Parts: sequence; structure tokens; C-alpha cells
Amino acid sequence: MRIFVPAVALLIAACSSSETPRTAADSQAAHIAEVAAAGGVVDSILPIAEQLRRFSVGLEPTDTLRHASPSRDALVRRFLAALSKSDTASLNAMVLDRSEFAFLYYPTAAISKPPYEAPPQLLWGQIISSSNEGLPKLLARTAGESIALDGIACDAAVVSEGDNRLHNSCRVTIRLGRGAPTTERLFGTIIERGGRFKFIGYANAL
Repeated sequence: MRIFVPAVALLIAACSSSETPRTAADSQAAHIAEVAAAGGVVDSILPIAEQLRRFSVGLEPTDTLRHASPSRDALVRRFLAALSKSDTASLNAMVLDRSEFAFLYYPTAAISKPPYEAPPQLLWGQIISSSNEGLPKLLARTAGESIALDGIACDAAVVSEGDNRLHNSCRVTIRLGRGAPTTERLFGTIIERGGRFKFIGYANAL
């Protein structure tokens, strides 16, 4: 009989406090390990495939990113326009929904594979928590002001995971109202799939 090692134990072993995260997956795993240590509950006896099946029950399958943008720049411009109007409905439409996470992102994500094996429910909870914390900061930072985009810079290396391409560590140079340009990290990883672009979440450095 095959024995499944608890996923949280794998996360903590992969990203111990004595090591600096080397990749986006390492960084994400370290954060999830902190969540688990703070009381996150994981049914780690079950294999990842079964946890994903249970997570996906009742979700509408999808094979494409919905309400996505045709380019990275178009997505960022749309994001800034929504921020300037404090348009939370549009901002929510630009991030992965639960079905897109379950059917398009998670199955090939590095964070779902060894040595991480982050359970889908814990990873999804971390994404939602980070977005719920980050979005109010974004809205407070812009406060309905006009936003001019001067430039976008992400990691030079785009990470491929299955049919997904991930644009990490993106920073935008913007001008709020009549203010001077500032360069900031206002959102998390951008996922590209089939020539369509969305945010994975709104974790930011504000």
C-alpha cells in the first residue's frame, strides 16, 4: 500500500526558515507553510489528485481564461483604469476564479508537485487571503485618482507550466494624478494561457 507523506510537512521541509526561497514556487510554499503553522487544516492523508477532485466538485469546467485580456499590457492598463474608478467588479473579473484555478492553473503548477505538493484548498485560500488583503491597499493607494502608465517590467524569464506561461515579479511605473513617477509592485503573478492574460491574485508590496 502506498503511503502519502503529509503535504504540509513537505512544504515546511522544502522551505525551512534557514533557506532563502529560490523561485516563485519556493516563496509561495514558504507562505503557505506559515499559514499551515498558524492553524491551517489539511487532509494530508489523501493524495493530491483526490484533493483536487474534491476541491473541484460542483465547479463548472473551463478550458479558457474568462474575462481575460489579449496582452499583458492590455491587462495592466485595464487594471489601472479600474483602480482609478475604484471599480471592484472589474478588478475581481481580472483574477482567476475558482474554476480557472482548479481546471487550468493548479494541475500543472509547480506548487502542486513534489517537493511542495500544496493542497489545492490551502493554496486557493492563500491566494484569496492575499488578494483580500492587497486589494483594499490598492484602492487606498490610488484613492480614485487618475493613473498614467509609464512602463511595465517583469522577470525576463517567463516560466512555463503546462499550457500556462507565468509572468513573475512585475513592477509598473505610474503617475498618480499630477504626482511624480513611482515604480511599484501592485499585483501578483500574471498567468498567460492561449494568448489570454489574467492575474493570479492581488498580493502586492504596499
